[in-house]
Amino acid sequence: MTNESAVARVTAHYPPAEISPGEFEEFVTELLGSAQQFVTDLKITLHEKIEGIDGTYDFDATVRYTFAGMSFLLLVEAKRHKNPIKRELIQILYQKVQSVGGHKGVMFSTAPYQRGALEFARKHGIALATVTEGRFTYETKSWNKPPPLSREAAARLGFPTFVGHHYGIGSEPNSTSLTLLSPEYPEYVADLLFDCSIAEEM
Repeated sequence: MTNESAVARVTAHYPPAEISPGEFEEFVTELLGSAQQFVTDLKITLHEKIEGIDGTYDFDATVRYTFAGMSFLLLVEAKRHKNPIKRELIQILYQKVQSVGGHKGVMFSTAPYQRGALEFARKHGIALATVTEGRFTYETKSWNKPPPLSREAAARLGFPTFVGHHYGIGSEPNSTSLTLLSPEYPEYVADLLFDCSIAEEM
C-alpha cells in the first residue's frame, strides 16, 4: 500500500453511520439547506444533469445561491461506500466542476478518505466531509471505553441521529482541521461548504 492510498487517519476517527440511501440523501439535503439564513435564493436540486464543455454530468445534488450580490453553483457528490475514498474520485469531481463552470465541489462520504484524496482536495478547493452518527461523538472520561450509545439513548441526551465532519487545512503545516457539521450549526455549513465568510457579513 502506498502512502497516498493509506487511509487519512483523521477521517476515520468515527465509525461509519448505519444509514440507508434515503436517510443519507435526507441528511445531506437538510444540512445544505440549513445555510439558508446566510444566503439568498437558495435552491437545492437532487440528481441534476448539467451540460459541460466535454459532456453531460449527473450530480447527486446541486446548490444554487446568492451571496454578497453574486450567484454561486455548488456541486455535490454523495458516496455511500464501505471502502475508503480514493484520490481518483476527488479528481473526477474536480474535473466535473471545471467542465460545468461550478464554483466549488463538495463530497460527502460514509467511508474515510485516503491520504491522496485528502491532499488533492486541499490543493484544488474541494470540500470533503464524512457522515457518522451523533451517538458516536459521545465521549466519556471512563478509563474503560464503554460501548457506543444506542440511538435511543443518544436521542434522550440530545444527540442528533446523524452528523457530518468537515476536513480542512489545519493551522500547523500539513495538519488537518476537523469541524462538526450539523443543521444545528448552520454558520459552519455556510462558511466551510458554501465559502460564505459569515464573520464579514455579521
